Amino acid sequence: MKQKVDVLEPLKASLLTLDWEISPETIGKFEKELVGLKEKLPKDPYSKKLIELSLPICNYLRVRKGSASPASMQFLHAATRTLHYLRQRRQPAVAERKKAIKNLIGKFGDLMADVKKINMVVAKATAAPKQKVPAKKPAVRTIRRQSPTDVVLKIIKRHNKGIDIPTLKKITGLPDNSIRSILYRAGKEGKIKRISRGVYASA
Repeated sequence: MKQKVDVLEPLKASLLTLDWEISPETIGKFEKELVGLKEKLPKDPYSKKLIELSLPICNYLRVRKGSASPASMQFLHAATRTLHYLRQRRQPAVAERKKAIKNLIGKFGDLMADVKKINMVVAKATAAPKQKVPAKKPAVRTIRRQSPTDVVLKIIKRHNKGIDIPTLKKITGLPDNSIRSILYRAGKEGKIKRISRGVYASA
């Protein structure tokens, strides 16, 4: 009696090789077996679905190589086992096939989430370091040093009813002669006026 040939045997063999070494050659070999199997099983929608889920993983492995998520190879092994399960001599019931496909689709979703995380980590690790923007130094307020004349005139301006020399001397701490000199010049310039003896107000 002629023994039935397992159509999955070349796929299983190429998967073992791929598991041993992820390279363009081993990925290409496994991918070729998947495509060939898809052509051999055109009337099996369940097997076709598994193959369609597996093919993008080949492209992912081709790009990422050694940095690929370990879940990618785990998925390919799970897909191959499921294919074997679906291709048994006594094929499982439709409900069981659907359950197997649903389970694998769930694994595919988990893999995609894992791939996304890895891509984010890789992108972060390879991103150019951000240049630190030098912190702005707080603006230094330039305090204009007031002249004795400015100080005296401001004080006089605040006293609407006038202010005498002793009070100016007490507030400013300036010598008597300096205050008298300032008052004399300010009076000449019309900035202040004398409202009574020794009492001055703003003009």
